[in-house]
Amino acid sequence: MAKPVSPDITRNAYAADTDLAAHFRVSRATIWRWTNERQFPAPVKLSPQITRWRWADVQAWEAAQAA
Repeated sequence: MAKPVSPDITRNAYAADTDLAAHFRVSRATIWRWTNERQFPAPVKLSPQITRWRWADVQAWEAAQAA
């Protein structure tokens, strides 16, 4: 699993699947599989063609995985 996100790291409010894949060192397909299996925070539809995840939700999920 990836190193926990430090609270001092400034991030955008939202992350794309490519950002998450790079962060966790997995493929985009893995991010979507985790999402579809409800093992990962639910994404937010910002528009009909733009889906993003809230970094705060991802950080909370990551902290829970480390616990």
